[in-house]
Amino acid sequence: MEILSSLFNVALLVATIRTTAPILLVALGGSFTTKAGIFNIGLEGQMLISAFFAVLGSIWTGSSIGGLLIGVAAALAFALVYAVLVVSFRANEVVVGLALNILAGGMTVSLMKAIFGTRGSIVGLPKLQVPGAREAFGPAYAQLITGYTPLVYVAFIAVPLLILFYGRTRLGLYIRVVGEKPEAAEALGISIARVRYAASLLCGLLAGLAGAHMSLGYITMFTENMSSGRGFMAVAILIFSAGDPLKVLGGCLLFGFADALSLRLQTFGFPSYLVFAVPYAVALVALFALSWRGRPKMIRETLDTMRRALTHSSATEEARDAPLPRS
Repeated sequence: MEILSSLFNVALLVATIRTTAPILLVALGGSFTTKAGIFNIGLEGQMLISAFFAVLGSIWTGSSIGGLLIGVAAALAFALVYAVLVVSFRANEVVVGLALNILAGGMTVSLMKAIFGTRGSIVGLPKLQVPGAREAFGPAYAQLITGYTPLVYVAFIAVPLLILFYGRTRLGLYIRVVGEKPEAAEALGISIARVRYAASLLCGLLAGLAGAHMSLGYITMFTENMSSGRGFMAVAILIFSAGDPLKVLGGCLLFGFADALSLRLQTFGFPSYLVFAVPYAVALVALFALSWRGRPKMIRETLDTMRRALTHSSATEEARDAPLPRS
C-alpha cells in the first residue's frame, strides 16, 4: 500500500497533465486533416522540426516567444510541403508522411551537430500562476490547475474551441463536408484543394505548438528524436477517434497517463526498457480493443453480404431455368 500511495498521488496527476499537453496539441492538429479526409502520418516530423527550431530560435532571439514563432514557422513549412505533394500532386499520403518524418529526424541531427558550438542560453516558456489557487485548493491540489506553461492551458482550452469550430463555423463545416462527402462539396462549389490546404496548415500550426512545448516548456532543451513517437501516438488516437475532439482528449489523457506512469516507475527500480515500453503497450492494447470491438459488426456485415449474394444468385438461376412464355 505504501508503494501504491507513493505512486498514485497528486504528483502523478500533475505529471499526466504535463505529458498529455504535447500529445493533445499534435492530435488536435491532426484532427483537421483527418476531418478533411487526409491520413496525415507526418505529425511526428512536424513536431520534431518545430522542437528543434524553437530551441534555435530561442538562442538566436533570446526570447521564448521568438523561439516559439520560429518553431511554428518550421512546422508550417513542413505542413505546406506535405499539402503540395499530397493535395496538388496527389502523392501517396503515407509515403509522403514517412519521408518527411525521416527528413525531420535526419535534418535535426545533422543541424544539431553542425551548430553544436553555438553559444547562447535557451529561454524557456514562463510558468503561469493562477491567482488564488493555493488559497482555494491548498498547496497540494493547487498544482492541478496552476504552475504550467501557457501551451498546456492552450492544449486543453483548444478542445471546446474545436468542438465549436467544427459545429458552428463555415470553415469547420467545409472541412467536414470535404472529408465525409467530397462529391457533395464539389456540387456545392467548395474547393476541395483549398479546404485541404487550410486543414494541413492548421494541423501544422498545432503540431508546431506541440513541438515548441516539448523543447521550451517540457524539458527546455533539444535532444535527438525528442518527440519519442508522440506523433505516432497521435496518429493512433486519430484512428479510433476519427478526429472528434472529445475522443481525442480521452485518448490523449490515456497516453499521457501511461507516459507519466512510466516516468514514475523509473524511481522504483524497474528496468528502463520495460518502463519506456509502457506508452507503446497502451497504444497497442487500445488499437486491439478497438478492432476487437468492431469485429462482431464486421462479421455481421460480411454474413449479410454473403446472404444477399446467395439470394440474388438463386433468384438468377430460377429465372434462367423458368420456361419461356409461348407467343
